[in-house]
Amino acid sequence: MPPTINYYNNSNMLPASMDGGGGLLHKTLVIFLLATCCCGVMGSTTSPDTLPPKVNTNTNLLVGSNSTTPSSPLPPTVECPSMDIRNYCENFDYLENCTVITGSLLIVLLPSNGTCDYSQYRYPKLREITDYLLINKVKNLVTIRDMFPNLTVIRGLKLFLNYALGITEMDSLEEVAFPNLVAIQRGHVIIGGNPKLCNLNMINFDRLTLAPGDNHIFPDKEANCSNFDQCLGCNSGYCWSNKVCQKFENDNVIKMQDRITHCDEQCLGGCNNGVCAVCRSWTDHGVCVEECPSDKYISADYLRCYTREECIAKKLMIYENHCVTSCPSGYTLNNVTHNCDSCGGVNNCLKTCNPPKLDEPFWIYTLSDLENLKGCQIVNGTVCINLRNRINEAELVEYLSSIEEIVGHLKVYKSPYLTSLKCFQNLRKIHGTPMELQQYSLVLYDNQNLRELWPVKEAFELVNGGMSIQANDRLCNRVIRTFRKAVKHDNSLDSIQTSDQEVLCSPAKLNLIVEVLSHRSIRFIWPKDETFKEVEIIYRPIDPNKPFEEHSELDTRVCERIYWKRELKFAQDLNKNNTHYFYITRELKPHTKYACLVKTFGPDDSQEARSEVKFVTTQVDIPPPPLLQITKKTSNSLTLQLSYANREDQMVDFYMLEVYEIPENPTVLDQRDYCEDPMKLFPDNHNEDFDDCCSRRLEEAEDDLFKRQLEKEFSCSLDNKKYCEVNPLEDNYTNNANVLLTKRLEHSETNYTIRSLERYQLYAIQVQACNRAGCGSFRIINERTNYSVAADKIYDLTACKMSHNNEYRVHFKEPEKPNAYITLYALHFRYFNASSTGPYQGHVHCLTRLEHERNNYLYQGYLNATYNQAAVRLESFGHHTFTDWVAITTCSGVQMYPKTKLAGRSSHSWNIFVIFFILGAGGTVLWVCYKRKYWRKIPQLRRYLPVSTNLANLHILRPQNDDDEDRQILVDGFETVRFHNSPDDDKKYLVH
Repeated sequence: MPPTINYYNNSNMLPASMDGGGGLLHKTLVIFLLATCCCGVMGSTTSPDTLPPKVNTNTNLLVGSNSTTPSSPLPPTVECPSMDIRNYCENFDYLENCTVITGSLLIVLLPSNGTCDYSQYRYPKLREITDYLLINKVKNLVTIRDMFPNLTVIRGLKLFLNYALGITEMDSLEEVAFPNLVAIQRGHVIIGGNPKLCNLNMINFDRLTLAPGDNHIFPDKEANCSNFDQCLGCNSGYCWSNKVCQKFENDNVIKMQDRITHCDEQCLGGCNNGVCAVCRSWTDHGVCVEECPSDKYISADYLRCYTREECIAKKLMIYENHCVTSCPSGYTLNNVTHNCDSCGGVNNCLKTCNPPKLDEPFWIYTLSDLENLKGCQIVNGTVCINLRNRINEAELVEYLSSIEEIVGHLKVYKSPYLTSLKCFQNLRKIHGTPMELQQYSLVLYDNQNLRELWPVKEAFELVNGGMSIQANDRLCNRVIRTFRKAVKHDNSLDSIQTSDQEVLCSPAKLNLIVEVLSHRSIRFIWPKDETFKEVEIIYRPIDPNKPFEEHSELDTRVCERIYWKRELKFAQDLNKNNTHYFYITRELKPHTKYACLVKTFGPDDSQEARSEVKFVTTQVDIPPPPLLQITKKTSNSLTLQLSYANREDQMVDFYMLEVYEIPENPTVLDQRDYCEDPMKLFPDNHNEDFDDCCSRRLEEAEDDLFKRQLEKEFSCSLDNKKYCEVNPLEDNYTNNANVLLTKRLEHSETNYTIRSLERYQLYAIQVQACNRAGCGSFRIINERTNYSVAADKIYDLTACKMSHNNEYRVHFKEPEKPNAYITLYALHFRYFNASSTGPYQGHVHCLTRLEHERNNYLYQGYLNATYNQAAVRLESFGHHTFTDWVAITTCSGVQMYPKTKLAGRSSHSWNIFVIFFILGAGGTVLWVCYKRKYWRKIPQLRRYLPVSTNLANLHILRPQNDDDEDRQILVDGFETVRFHNSPDDDKKYLVH
């Protein structure tokens, strides 16, 4: 027999902090390999001169079989023990002639110096590895295609972590190919850290690994895989590389069209002329058999049928009809017969297992960790199970069912794929030394799919402490109650799942009907004859875009259970008719999908029933207004975005858009003197101190809260239809606003560009959302278009100075289409000397827009200094523009602009003064003319003005015969004075 190469146990190398994530597993593999290198594992420190002797190729175990239904014999078999090929290329020689490795094969850390010619290392005879194959950090190895061309099966009887095949940290590897590998019977695959490896997506690892669980394949994102397109010429559609197709376990099934001879069902990987490549299960001296014959011993560790002599030669022990590596509990090895003899009593020679490290628990993260507890009756420590990958639970039973006592405590937590704990079916006592949190000897926490505990044997007890069973979503309350009653322990120390986490165990089915009544109410209906004393109505809103996978109302994460609303009622308090109960739930959310169910229960566990989860969607409400945002604007367009803060936008069928122009009112704006009262700029928030900033933010928050509350109280809905017809723009802007656009937008048009607008003009944009229930409230956003830099420029600026005094005249027209209302013009004067570096003597004069218009766009003013350049700064609502400096010339005849009555900022007072002056002067002239009788020289006025004449100077024409007759006097040849005699000699004169 070949010398036995020491097989090392790797189950203890897993760190206690391992989280089970696949992304770090290949790094864990590297740590393990480095640790084994430092710990003197075979091949780590040996030189070629001190290597064990090579395997004897004459040790052929091929013997005739007495099996009743044997298959065709296998090729000659050479069994080799575990191999660790590292450091030296010569170590590959130990694989020569091996057909089966009854153990593991490691090819790691090669070479330690120099280079290896991997093309010469070919082992076509190797067909089977009973444990696992790991390849790590092999320098300059480009392909694994020719090294093991006939490797057919990796059995995974023992694993590294959860893996039977690992290929990691290979810097030069470009191709992984096992042309005849058809099955990994136990364990899985991890491949990662290979920067040049391609084609991983064309390999079907899930069909390669037969046991339940997860493969972890990590392709390198930087790998250049342009040459790998598809598997050409491969019937399976999968390939290891462009040159090697992938085979599968069932490829040996008969294919009549290809006239392929059917292989024996015990063959694995096909057959050649009736000769199996590898046996599916048991091998009896080169023949594949379904079970070992009665005169042979079963070696479960190697899947072989051995004779007694072969078992002893392999240093195995005889237990009943098995070849075992160690005697089971209650048995001890007889060194003479090599049999496992009974100890003579139940409690004699029990196998006690100590933890790998003192004062540390047995951590069970992976399948390989289970090997530390195989066959143990007494566990001298704590057992912590945290299995995060899918496993075959039958293996838990195989490895853990022998445990009878646990000295510490038992903790099973965060194992999402674990459904049963029947692996502890023989457990009789948990001592609780120490306890979890100094209180619990048994902890079952957050095992999402745990449904079954284990049948408690009589006298099972927790010596110290109680039990904590929490957050196991599918663990039935009835199972928990039954388990607690059967276990002898201190019930007062227990922490058991509350009613909010209770899941019923296979309850009777309650036939539930859920009807939608309105946008806020639904009705539950269920039969009376299926109802017990108490009824619980349960419902919650759900996302309609996500699958609802719960099979009960609590099959969800703990943090999401708060969304379930429960209402507990007694049957006599419900509305009913002759056959059914009714319950109406109100105050629901409109247009929302709800998951609903009803539970009913009586005084004992047998009176329980529950409906299936029913899904309904409430009716739509009148939609709220969308959120409005201007995402882009130009000088003639605004881009509007409509959105919602939540899912309510699904209620919208279309939008109604209205755009109003809000023009400035020059009459009102001209009443303000912007020179005396200029516009105030918005504060620079960056320059605010801490107190001002906090105060401003507080005001903004209060204002925002007020607006939201106002919208909530007075928003349009089916519950408040009176607010649906209120249009705030029509109320506030009817006199000033101009409707520019009215348009209907479909619900998918969440972005719309409003075009053909005026530059820097204020617009009010109003939107309301509508659906089949009606149109909702309005939402308004006010925004200006962008300004244009060139719109406010002045192109006709001229300036001159009178030659005889310091009177300056500046003339410029108002821009034809300014950005917005012009508030003022600032006239800048300066004396510029090119030879001087400054500062320059200057002067600024301010004019309002109205002043400049009234002055016919001419400024005339006297300044107390001499200037040779002038410029204008125009300020409007939209922009500030400064013209170029122009030279001030001497006013000539052409430049003597038409004299215009100037209207300064006190023009109204000057006008009043002039009017009163004219009235006073005119009255004075008339009075002087009257006193000096200048009117006599004007014949037309004499007949209308009173006359006073000295009669002594007049020639009177008196009639001679009639003293009483009126007399007439001719004055100055054209005026006639008429008078008459009166009794009292008084004379009255009247001039015509």
